[in-house]
Amino acid sequence: MQKKIVIAGKVDRLTNQKFKIKKDKASEIDAEVDIAEGGDYEVEKLSVAELPTHMKDGTAIRWFTNFAIKKNGQYIRQRYSVTMAGLSSVNVVVCDSSGEPYYYEGSVKDDTIELTDGDPAIGGAP
Repeated sequence: MQKKIVIAGKVDRLTNQKFKIKKDKASEIDAEVDIAEGGDYEVEKLSVAELPTHMKDGTAIRWFTNFAIKKNGQYIRQRYSVTMAGLSSVNVVVCDSSGEPYYYEGSVKDDTIELTDGDPAIGGAP
């Protein structure tokens, strides 16, 4: 399990359910998160430094963002969408609370994916 290092000042609350997560490193990409269900959410930008560097098949991973979404202090387990420029043109990789990276199997439409784990890192593999 990777260490969670919070990067302060990198999340803008657009509404109660929409957030913009700004990149911290040049290799990252800004992300927009839209949570389907109403509520009071806390979103934190996390460092990508401690994430796995390769898939089990040996393919290198470039991490685009890492963040946490919490409601009442707990990671959410509900549907939300993540939009990032260029996401449609890569093999999307997700590392959720399990700590193991996997290839995203859902559809990518208009650079947007849907997730349900409130502790994801999102990246790409060639």
